Amino acid sequence: MPAVICVVGQKNVGKTALIERLLPELVARGRRVATIKHDAHDFEIDIPGKDTWRHRQAGSRTTIIASSSKVAMVRLMEREAELEELLRLVEPSYDLVLIEGFRRSPLPKILIHRPEAGKESPAILGDVWAVVTEEETDIARSAPRFRPDDVAGLVDLIEQRLLGGPAQASAWNLPALLAEAGRQHGHLCPGQVLGVRMAILGCERLGIPDPKSSKRVVVFVETDRCGADAVQTVTGCTLGKRTLKFMDYGKLAATFLDTKTGRAVRICARESAREAAQRFAPEEPDPHRAQLRAYKALPDDELFTVQEVRVELSETDLPGRPRRRVTCERCGEAVSDAREVSAGGRTLCRACAGGSYYAPIQERVRKEARS
Repeated sequence: MPAVICVVGQKNVGKTALIERLLPELVARGRRVATIKHDAHDFEIDIPGKDTWRHRQAGSRTTIIASSSKVAMVRLMEREAELEELLRLVEPSYDLVLIEGFRRSPLPKILIHRPEAGKESPAILGDVWAVVTEEETDIARSAPRFRPDDVAGLVDLIEQRLLGGPAQASAWNLPALLAEAGRQHGHLCPGQVLGVRMAILGCERLGIPDPKSSKRVVVFVETDRCGADAVQTVTGCTLGKRTLKFMDYGKLAATFLDTKTGRAVRICARESAREAAQRFAPEEPDPHRAQLRAYKALPDDELFTVQEVRVELSETDLPGRPRRRVTCERCGEAVSDAREVSAGGRTLCRACAGGSYYAPIQERVRKEARS
């Protein structure tokens, strides 16, 4: 469950502005942050006349709208939602939830104080960890004071008290990995950048900082293009080691499986990443160059979707020596790891059973001569 802290204060004291300043500092320190906003009044995000508004007007009590990069849900409630219900909507992979409001909750709080806004009631404030103010105040005497522009100091406090100290520096050297991927592939392209970052993200989600040494990772790549080579560069997984599996789905996606824990995550490049690249570098007339620049810098959430998945890896798909070897009764060639086919009471290789991608030239010549 993510750590949680509330930003509270009287109306119009700058709660939203403070959260706007805290977010970039937290993200720059490697933190994944979600936000929740409490509105004391009713709010409306449906635009009259739009499809979701029409759904609700027709009687839907829960409406979900989804695009390639965002999902939104509107649910009509008989009562005000409890904070615990809202927090359950946040994925456990986040580090922190910043809440604007909910001043009556027992959660730790950052209080913004301005004398002109009136005095806060200590009974309502609860556990105040910090006071943001430019003036002297008697409120929460034991809590440290911060000026509104001391964002770094506030984030230091949040990390120390909620997040166990500063985030560990990433073990990944992105420039070095991109250079290595470019050498292995022959050039560095946007697909290579996405593949490198996809592999880093997959290993990070599994908690494997050094996949080449751990030898715990098996990767299923869904494309045979540039990104697959980049995934191989980062993870060290190869077809020959049976740690790289090719699934011909035609998607820039890969599933990373930890063979020790059984956990697996599937990561897919967002189609909207192309548009995000143009927004990132609007002055760049060449889309290819814009993508190269953007894909190195954009946050993971704008480049990829991430799913926890289940992968069943059979014994005959595991790395290591072949578990079984048989001989095709038609061509006499050896078949390893249960890839044979039983047809008409005979053990055949897949090619002889009718699934061949090739046709022997001599056999075709004999057939043409007989005809």
